[in-house]
Amino acid sequence: RSPGDMASAPLLPNDGLAPTNAPPLVLGILSEGYSPNALESLGDQRVSMVPAVAEALQKDGYRVCVESSAGIYAGFTDAAYEKAGCSVVPRAEVLRTAQVLFAIEAPVRDLPAMRGKVLISWVGRLLDNGK
Repeated sequence: RSPGDMASAPLLPNDGLAPTNAPPLVLGILSEGYSPNALESLGDQRVSMVPAVAEALQKDGYRVCVESSAGIYAGFTDAAYEKAGCSVVPRAEVLRTAQVLFAIEAPVRDLPAMRGKVLISWVGRLLDNGK
């Protein structure tokens, strides 16, 4: 396959299953908490999912909600996420509604609110030498 073919390929081997009446799985994109003010900054400038990827996931039946301003320091506005079909909401709403959460760094302060949810993040950053 060429790289262009990959963009339209199903994401999972079972994508050919018959549709169900179940509501779509909700994916949540969290802000890393970066601020240009070093006294307030909690995290990274990057964002865990760009609008183009969020749009592709929605075409496969997922729903994506994004924390307000999550991508702003990575060059992605809330309007770009909305144009991609995402809902842009406050952090508390992302934590409440998403079943799968994405973050660059594990948001330790929010772990109690994530009970029963899946978190996809880069935990190697918290270990010696990233291993």
